[in-house]
Amino acid sequence: MFRCVSSAVAVLGVVTCLVAPIVHAQTVQFTPVASIPGPADRLDVQGRFAFLAGGKSLAVVDVSNPAQPKRTGSFECPEKIWGFRVVGSLVYLAADFFGLGIVEVDSAGTPTLRGSVKTPGQAKNVAVIGTKALVADHMSGVDHIDVSNAAKPVTLGSFFLDGYARDVVSAGSLAYAVDAPTGLYIFDLSKSGPLEAVTTVQSASAPGSIVLADPPSTPGPTLALLVGGGSLQVYDVSNTAAPVRVATFKTPSGRPLRARLSGRIAYVADGREGLQVVDLSTPSMPRLVGGYKTANPARDVAVANGHVFVATGVGGEEVSHGEVLILRQTP
Repeated sequence: MFRCVSSAVAVLGVVTCLVAPIVHAQTVQFTPVASIPGPADRLDVQGRFAFLAGGKSLAVVDVSNPAQPKRTGSFECPEKIWGFRVVGSLVYLAADFFGLGIVEVDSAGTPTLRGSVKTPGQAKNVAVIGTKALVADHMSGVDHIDVSNAAKPVTLGSFFLDGYARDVVSAGSLAYAVDAPTGLYIFDLSKSGPLEAVTTVQSASAPGSIVLADPPSTPGPTLALLVGGGSLQVYDVSNTAAPVRVATFKTPSGRPLRARLSGRIAYVADGREGLQVVDLSTPSMPRLVGGYKTANPARDVAVANGHVFVATGVGGEEVSHGEVLILRQTP
């Protein structure tokens, strides 16, 4: 049975906000290696495969040789794919009013639908924690789904957000969701019972996506980067009960869409300004250290195997004239 649980009362983090639009010395440069024909609005790279979502299509591309990408298969979804996560051989699709789809990709790169479950509204993205999936749903908030049997996923309940759910990511037993216009929600799935937010933080702007830094190899804060509303918002989420916004960084375009973190370096799909690289070594003082101007607006980015992949294209919900650029970074 679908259960709708009301939102927790907002807990406001102590905010130290530093607006840092200053351009520093550009030390990171890129050389184009190859491109993959689109359309592509979302992308990820895991192992030797790149996964591209454009419209209703999910394409799988072998990028073991980045200079010669080879498309191995594709899957057509009944609805637009807004977001997806790759976990092992499974791709979890957040596909509009179709809901959650689970696609298996074999060793040859051929995708096959394993199972699906309809969500109450528009599925925007998904995070996976063990045998559970959390779907950012425009209508119901965050949907909690049992995916232990990929052929028959089962909805367990939902947590209603104050705004429109836009994105959700996970790390360990924790999940982080963002909505517009409210902000950041943190969930702990190690706790039994109905899905509940352990913390809610009001955002200074309406975030459209969120990315987490890998666990630091040296002592330092755990970072979350909220993207959208004209800027990057850097949060220290080391204490899940009291996240702190430590900086706000306005990108050159003023309209960043998505980002990826590699260590303390953020690679930002910055719309018409292309790819931007921001150094977060000192989280309270973000520094713009490089970039690459793309012919069409940058929409998403992935970092893997010493290369940066940038999805570009023109349009709103439907992307045209798109491609994925494969860039080699120097130094």
